Amino acid sequence: MAKLQSYALSVALTKMKHSVITAKSGQKCLVLPINDNYLTLIEKDGTTAVYMQTDVVTMDSEDTNGNWGFQVQKLPSEIYKSLGAEKAKEIKDLPYLGNLKVFTKKTNDVSEPIEIELEETTDDLPF
Repeated sequence: MAKLQSYALSVALTKMKHSVITAKSGQKCLVLPINDNYLTLIEKDGTTAVYMQTDVVTMDSEDTNGNWGFQVQKLPSEIYKSLGAEKAKEIKDLPYLGNLKVFTKKTNDVSEPIEIELEETTDDLPF
């Protein structure tokens, strides 16, 4: 059976090109320009989805802040291919999005046998 590991990532969305606006209802809204942030827009069957490609880099030990890695945005493959490797490397405004923390869940592993004492009873039952 595979052992599952739990990771926590926080993404700092305000590291991307953005605006904060206030809606008529008074709610604060974060607006992220799709093209300026190298996001991928997919429209299919009347629905729209927006994706951001990222890399998660892990380390074999935690750093002084308790982080085991970090997450950075990367260029979508179609943009990388259209620019070419040299021009793609020149893009410096891809953000560092956040740190990776590892959490171990406490389990109630009862793999050790438990001793149970049974009382001996003497009765006259035939079974």
